[in-house]
Amino acid sequence: MLKIAFTTRMKDDSTFFMNYTYYQFLSPYFEIEPILPRYSHQYQDIVNRNDALLICGGDDIDPIYFRQELDSQTNLENKFIESMDFALIHQFYHAHKPIIGICRGIQVINVFFKGNLIQDIPSTYMTTINHSHDSHSIHIQPHTFLSHYFASNIEVNSFHHQNINQVADIFHVNAISEDGLIEGIENHQILAFQWHPERMDSHSQDIFIHLIVDFILHHSFY
Repeated sequence: MLKIAFTTRMKDDSTFFMNYTYYQFLSPYFEIEPILPRYSHQYQDIVNRNDALLICGGDDIDPIYFRQELDSQTNLENKFIESMDFALIHQFYHAHKPIIGICRGIQVINVFFKGNLIQDIPSTYMTTINHSHDSHSIHIQPHTFLSHYFASNIEVNSFHHQNINQVADIFHVNAISEDGLIEGIENHQILAFQWHPERMDSHSQDIFIHLIVDFILHHSFY
């Protein structure tokens, strides 16, 4: 069974947790190792014993990392979570191991590789979609890894108020929402989505698990 390292998050009372929907989604197919924040040099053993990394959802990234002032609508993630996500991306990427990002995951990956974000969609982007809770259509881009598994358009859920603005140079965009926002990115080693495949219907979940497994096993697509 493939082994996947999985980022935890922190509650207000400073306890760490792993969202159960991710566990239900992944556990039939992966041996899961939840990761607690630690000193960055202590992650190497996690890199060595896992086949891939999954960066999950969470709160907002400090805009200092993409050279913007803090927006009043930005809800900052705990600084220990922030440093953990960045350190793990760095170490898994340089170990040439696959990285999967979901929701906050796609955002922190893009920022790590020098892209930037829209800090608050409702106040800065003209759209009729409420990205905090509306489902909507996305357009799968041709000649991408994602296009091998889905037709040109699919319906996805939406639980975010931030989004990729400028995509980092190392990525291909693989999905764009019907209102023009970037919903997915990929390259030879990284596959990331703005939506939550673990919260989709069972048929869609099966497809996403299949493509994630395939990506981990055969990620040198480009």
